[in-house]
Amino acid sequence: MGLIPDGLRRWADANETTLGEAYWRGSEKVTEILLSLQRQGVRTVSVYNLSRANLGRTSAELDAVYAASLHFLTTLIPTHFDMATCTVRLHGNRALLPAAYVDAAKQLEGAKSDDSFRINILAAYDARDELRDAHARARETGCDIVDAFEIGEVDLVLRTTAEPLLSGFLPLQSQYAQLVFLDTPLNDLTVQQVDDIVEEYRRFPQLRGR
Repeated sequence: MGLIPDGLRRWADANETTLGEAYWRGSEKVTEILLSLQRQGVRTVSVYNLSRANLGRTSAELDAVYAASLHFLTTLIPTHFDMATCTVRLHGNRALLPAAYVDAAKQLEGAKSDDSFRINILAAYDARDELRDAHARARETGCDIVDAFEIGEVDLVLRTTAEPLLSGFLPLQSQYAQLVFLDTPLNDLTVQQVDDIVEEYRRFPQLRGR
């Protein structure tokens, strides 16, 4: 499953609060959603934290994103997930991210796990970079380029905005994914809504073009 958290700037304006508060609450909401998906038996969730294009935003907004992300990586994930069964991987251009962010992700990546539940975090991510890296791995190992991608096919993508855009989120992996766009901002989304979306998806056969 893919998760594109969105609507946090609008939520901050509507609730007359700071970007820092909006993103901090957003990190906690993402944790709630991940716990719900794990209970639902979802095996892999890819969370879109930052695209490479997002790095052009103001330093004030990026500081708010990074602070919330560190809270997510250093506190929320270790507190709420058993790292013996949960795997965390960071995907994106690490050279463009703050050292504290990368170090926190490395700490989680170093935990040994049986990979029962995998969380992919996309930060400073660009699909063209991913394609170039996969091509290089395929040439080096002699495998098919499809097998060289580190993230597999996505079945369902949930974005908390009414705008029907993927914004560069895993375009190759999402080519047959069911896309769900909500007009509910991330911080107002309930676990029941997420459960209902997953249940609705499972009701219908996924033909993938067949």
